[in-house]
Amino acid sequence: MFKIEFNKTIELGVIDVEDTSVSEAIWSTYPDYKPDVFIHWKGYQIELDKRGDISSIYNDIIDMLEELINNNSLFKSGFLSSTFKAYWNFKVEERTIKIKPQFFVASIKNNDMYLANEEIRKLDLDIEIDFDYFISEWSKLLKSIKEDLLKVGYTEDLENFEYLKNLK
Repeated sequence: MFKIEFNKTIELGVIDVEDTSVSEAIWSTYPDYKPDVFIHWKGYQIELDKRGDISSIYNDIIDMLEELINNNSLFKSGFLSSTFKAYWNFKVEERTIKIKPQFFVASIKNNDMYLANEEIRKLDLDIEIDFDYFISEWSKLLKSIKEDLLKVGYTEDLENFEYLKNLK
């Protein structure tokens, strides 16, 4: 029902010494705008790219995870990139996360067919996910990004690196 898969980027970009934040460093680290992160969501596939989407929504992802870790039972997360615009309404009950999403712009596939944004808005995409599983799926992606940032030459001195630093 929910799973995050991603391609390991073989050819990384180069460090930009003017980058001060993790978001900027992610943009510099991944040279292409091709889909390389795939969120499987209730039988559909959401396609994101690390360079444009993940670099733009990195802080939103961290905010969402921190809300969960800090035991906030009701909250909304917003994601805003050029190709992925969404709100996810969260309700946490015991160790289950219920997400009621609103997708405004997204590359969502059903089998091999992309859906129009109007079609996406009509779908029932509410899901329930195990709390620990949801955190672990995001952590796998973030660990991979952290490894790539360090390979390129970035350090833990980047703004907003704290969450990555504490990933085990």
